[in-house]
Amino acid sequence: MIAPPDDPRWVEANGMLASGEAWVRPAGAGNVVGHDAARLLVPIGDADPAAVASIARGRDGWAALVAPERGDLCAAFAGAGWDSEPAILHTLPDPATLADDEGAAPLPAEASLAQLPPALADEVDRARRTGTVWTVVVDGAAACFAHAPWRSRRWFDVSVETLPGYRQLGLGARVASAMIRAERAAGREPVWGATEGNAASRALAARLGFVAVDRLIVASAP
Repeated sequence: MIAPPDDPRWVEANGMLASGEAWVRPAGAGNVVGHDAARLLVPIGDADPAAVASIARGRDGWAALVAPERGDLCAAFAGAGWDSEPAILHTLPDPATLADDEGAAPLPAEASLAQLPPALADEVDRARRTGTVWTVVVDGAAACFAHAPWRSRRWFDVSVETLPGYRQLGLGARVASAMIRAERAAGREPVWGATEGNAASRALAARLGFVAVDRLIVASAP
């Protein structure tokens, strides 16, 4: 298997491979990289559409990231019953545009996640076991979270989630900025991905100074 280039488009695939938890399956002249805990697939190389569709079938609740020029792969996922939506990838040309991160701090290892929706609790718990999750505490409760779910040699993926009831307060900008500063100090640059329909995520990215540099197709199984 030839690993994909270390650029923003492939931060998830390279991050999965670097994690030691990914599996790789042949798909014609290419491969599919998968991660069971994240429920994520990424076809790489000259992956064969029929082979990719075979790997995708039966993976309810999974997502896949597909290069937009691979219309044949998008059709293969559609044939397997998956939906798809374009996504925009952003990078940060000038980190001076980041927000004030006052109040943001690492989430303590012993902090309870019982107040979170189950899927988010699983994601945050997995993230804090492999790195730092940043949060802002409001009235004694963690109100928002930011972490880097995937890291390659040069890049890291940005994940930000603010709980309902705490949105529109600027908390997401604070935790994202704190996390990005910490990851940049380790020598990596941020990649912010957001589907076209996620206006709130794209607005926050723009507020923090991110600019669009690439696109992907996000396929998702019902």
